[in-house]
Amino acid sequence: MHRTLDTLALFGLSAVLLVAFYYQFALGELPCPLCALQRVGFIVAGVGLMLNLRNGYAPANYGLVLLTSVAAACASLRQIALHVVPGTGAYGSALFGWHFYTWAFAGYGALVVYVGAMLLLVPAPQGGER
Repeated sequence: MHRTLDTLALFGLSAVLLVAFYYQFALGELPCPLCALQRVGFIVAGVGLMLNLRNGYAPANYGLVLLTSVAAACASLRQIALHVVPGTGAYGSALFGWHFYTWAFAGYGALVVYVGAMLLLVPAPQGGER
């Protein structure tokens, strides 16, 4: 079951990156340095999930996803804080009323909850199970 959930989470991360790259290449919206850092966070989190799919379940792989999500969420929160001051404006387009850095913060929060649930629900691998 954890393989199916990891695959779905990986598809979700891929969808986030596809939307970001669509806005960059098709609509001409270049990412700022904080946006690029947030994209790297999604990529590294995806690598952690791919390691689970490729090599089998390991808590260390979820640890990689968790640490990456927290670090990139800090970058998202920093960008939200930069634009929350009245009169400073926002950066880039909004999607369903939220800017991409706000969506990224929500996505990283969802990843943290997902990883926590997976670490609680999936039993640890036994000796030769890997």
